[in-house]
Amino acid sequence: MNSFITVNKFLATSAVLAISFVLLLGPTSMTMNVFATTNTANQGIGQSQSSTQLGVCVSGDGTLFSCNNLSDQNQANSGNNAAAQSGGNDDDDDDDGNTANQGIGQAQSSNQNALCVSGTGTFVSCNNLNAQNQQNSGNNALAQQGGSGSGGNLANQAIGQSQSSNQGSGVVSGGNTAGSGNNANSQSQTNTGNNAAAQQGGSGKGGNTANQAIGQSQSSNQGSGVVSGGNTAGSGNNANTQSQNNTGSNAAAQQGGSGKGGNTANQGIGQSQSSNQGSGVVSGGNTAGSGNNANTQSQTNTGNNAAAQQGGSGSGGNTANQGIGQSQSSNQGSGVVSGGNTAGSGNNANSQSQNNTGSNAVGQQ
Repeated sequence: MNSFITVNKFLATSAVLAISFVLLLGPTSMTMNVFATTNTANQGIGQSQSSTQLGVCVSGDGTLFSCNNLSDQNQANSGNNAAAQSGGNDDDDDDDGNTANQGIGQAQSSNQNALCVSGTGTFVSCNNLNAQNQQNSGNNALAQQGGSGSGGNLANQAIGQSQSSNQGSGVVSGGNTAGSGNNANSQSQTNTGNNAAAQQGGSGKGGNTANQAIGQSQSSNQGSGVVSGGNTAGSGNNANTQSQNNTGSNAAAQQGGSGKGGNTANQGIGQSQSSNQGSGVVSGGNTAGSGNNANTQSQTNTGNNAAAQQGGSGSGGNTANQGIGQSQSSNQGSGVVSGGNTAGSGNNANSQSQNNTGSNAVGQQ
């Protein structure tokens, strides 16, 4: 239970960490004074896409191929964040240490709304289609060597992928509806990037802290309402597909100081998917293939959390918090009111799959 709570914490904070690092897109900085040498590196690679679409059709006659929204978003990153830091060698026992904040973040959001009001029939109108794809192969790599005083090392490394989609469709037709008021959403995330940190503390009381997170998050909200004076055919359906694949690992090698320096490693890999679908169909005639919700969610993780820690020769200690978590949620609701027969309508189908072969490995001395 504790590990699960830890994972959820990492999952909730990983995207925030990544975005925070992205906001620090300034170049590596170094400050010096007469007492100590400290290094601070803030590095970020960020990709962000946002789409808002609104279609409104009001017709006294029929509506044909109108007010459809289509959004296609694609992000690919192969860039790396790499930093090498060496603290001062003075002997004044000041806090000569290194701080590195490294983040790779990808964010996509889509909001689609379509409304059709037609005096007669409605044909292939007010549909929303959204496709989102994210691929990252970039790494966060860091080598830190603390000062000879009490310098310590701090590494904050995060890789985050976030996708959100909101779709709403409403169709009011005096006649038949055909292929209208449907929502389709496809989200895909692939990460092969790693977080890697090698830390060597100072010879005094310097300690090492590594915070490493890989997070993938997807959310989809779909709502469709169809009111037809005649038959409905292939209308008011919601389809959602979400896929997450992570092979990236968190790796930390920490060597504490020769005094009372200690090591702390916080490592988390989290995957989260949520889907909410609601469909309502009211038809004066028959319904055929309408008011259906279909949801497919897949998560695969082969990434590992690995930590090798060697404490100081004094009273230094090691702490490792490692968690791998996968979370999926689906909410589906469908309502069909028909003046005639119902055929293939008002169905909810949900498929969820989780596969993890990643390991938590710790070597402490």
